[in-house]
Amino acid sequence: MSIELPLLLATLTIVFYIWQRRVFTFWKRHGVKYIRPLPLLGSTGEFLTARVPFFEQIQKFHEAPGFETEPFVGVYMAYRPALVIRDLDLIKTVMIKKFQYFNNRVLQTDPHRDPLGFNNLFFARSPAWRELRTRISPAFTTGKIKQMYPLMVKIGKNLEDSVERLGSGSNVQVKDLCARFTTDLIATIAFGLEANALQNAKSEFFYHNKAIFTMTLGRAIDFAIIFMLPALAPLARVKLFSKETTKFIRTSINYVLAEREKTGEKRNDLVDILLALKREAAANPEKSQKAIDLDYLVAQAAIFQTAGFETSSSTMTLTLYELAKNVALQDRLRQEIADFFGDEDHVSYERIQEMPYLSQVVNETLRMYPIVGYIERECSQPEDGERFTLDPFHNMELPHGMPIYMSTLAVHRDPHYWPDPDKFDPERFNPANRCNLNMDAYMPFGIGPRNCIGMRLGLLQSKLGLVHLLRHNQVHTCDQTVKKIEWAATSPVMASKHDIVLRLEKVFN
Repeated sequence: MSIELPLLLATLTIVFYIWQRRVFTFWKRHGVKYIRPLPLLGSTGEFLTARVPFFEQIQKFHEAPGFETEPFVGVYMAYRPALVIRDLDLIKTVMIKKFQYFNNRVLQTDPHRDPLGFNNLFFARSPAWRELRTRISPAFTTGKIKQMYPLMVKIGKNLEDSVERLGSGSNVQVKDLCARFTTDLIATIAFGLEANALQNAKSEFFYHNKAIFTMTLGRAIDFAIIFMLPALAPLARVKLFSKETTKFIRTSINYVLAEREKTGEKRNDLVDILLALKREAAANPEKSQKAIDLDYLVAQAAIFQTAGFETSSSTMTLTLYELAKNVALQDRLRQEIADFFGDEDHVSYERIQEMPYLSQVVNETLRMYPIVGYIERECSQPEDGERFTLDPFHNMELPHGMPIYMSTLAVHRDPHYWPDPDKFDPERFNPANRCNLNMDAYMPFGIGPRNCIGMRLGLLQSKLGLVHLLRHNQVHTCDQTVKKIEWAATSPVMASKHDIVLRLEKVFN
């Protein structure tokens, strides 16, 4: 027995060494320049040891010394080979021109135990995602958003009232305030519910929205698997939402669906679309069984609640942070707000879309801080027919299932496309400077057919919130304001490691 154990360990060590050697020579065998991996950790040591968030790890791959002229870089996500694309033309090829080979995301959750995560539009796989996208898109047309706008303005005025209650001269955790605003907005315009996050410090909606992005060790491990090693998702039983949050979302959306069916009320919102899916599935059970399942419907609501709450509130927060540091820019924006409000009680939908400097400011925030920070796709090679290769850069045929990444953050901070990229300069987006921009290097909402479906609504939320916040207030830095933002290493999106605290001052126009 004493001999057998060392022999077994020695055998396992040799097998592991041979396996690792084989795995980690993939890019070398194919003649692709790559970032040298570490045992077990691959190229992702900084992410797996919680030193940097995932989007920053992808940025570091893009910006790795020695690869400045390379169209792509080979990396290892732990043991799994993956490709980081740097060339803009190749990015367009993958994301748009040859989309038929890249219509799935890499990210996955447990298909058996996580119906809310696996079945929603963001995670859905081909061909299910295409049908979902087609059916849900009408909720985000310009016409539908215009119908929602009066409800949005009401929440905007609630935001003004909340700031008034805080009092002039208050130091405020800006992300908390903005997140309460977007929580109320999403609940109202998507589900017809009043979340009351701005009025009620203990709002259940707000609590569960925050919980989605609150990282415990277990949640951090789940997200690491979802992002990097999705094949392990069923084995590890990972879930996008915690058990408590799942229960809350199910209960809330089930209530709304039942009430809407009972009353027959029409609001032209996401709930109406989900009910239409349910009715059609019931009438044609042979065509679609999924839409009869409550969890399938709840999954769509859950992802919009999550994405709409986080992305817009982060955009608002980071805009206010930059404006607090650049008083002249803030004064110019506040003047535009005053000019467009005039004596009216609110800015109309048409007028807020016409505010040029507001658009420039928000666009520049999203350039410096694209909230997700990266884009990913999975290569799907057909069994028959033409296969995808890296031509004209390389003759390699990508393996089926190969993960592809591109760093939005790195492209947005590349001095080749954006001179002085770390400077907050809304003038970049002045229409007069349009000829100087390479808009292929600007993709805050993703790119191609799987870009963000709620882009227009998200932009409008952020703009409306900024207008109502700055209408009668200025933001200033204070002793508690961070000098430079450090990113929270375990957050799945761009989020400051430290609270962003600013001083709000009442201004009488």
